[in-house]
Amino acid sequence: MANKYALQKNTNSKSLAFGKYYARPLYDDKFVELDELAEYIQQQATVKRSDCKAVIDELGGAIEHYLGQGRKVKVNGLGIFKPGFSSNGVNDYADWNQERDLKKTRLLFTPETVKQDKKRVTQVTKKVQWEMAEVAVDSEGNELIGRKKIRERKGETPEP
Repeated sequence: MANKYALQKNTNSKSLAFGKYYARPLYDDKFVELDELAEYIQQQATVKRSDCKAVIDELGGAIEHYLGQGRKVKVNGLGIFKPGFSSNGVNDYADWNQERDLKKTRLLFTPETVKQDKKRVTQVTKKVQWEMAEVAVDSEGNELIGRKKIRERKGETPEP
């Protein structure tokens, strides 16, 4: 099943791309949560759902533990997790003040990649395909541009 997208006009008047239309992915409002992941893995492996759930549930804590030790965590088939941060720049290193200049810590993720059709693609998205939605609205109810709207603009008759 292909993922859906629609077009949205850039309304930021300060942008060089102001007025242009760009593709925007459309997502289901529901997240896949732990129980559903565990159920899927149970069907693919020889372990029970409760075991899958327990392991997946502990994954976040394990990653947190090793990131706290300054280590990177590699999950085969998924990618590498590592801690990162932002900082202020200082003109003279003697002026560096960690309290002032070291900003928020964040999680950095580098997905694992594979070669596909002479290009590098992320391992977990190599089977993702896209198709334009017939009609779409954003989370605020604004209409996005889908196939129906494009056909109307071109003066084409609707598909049956």
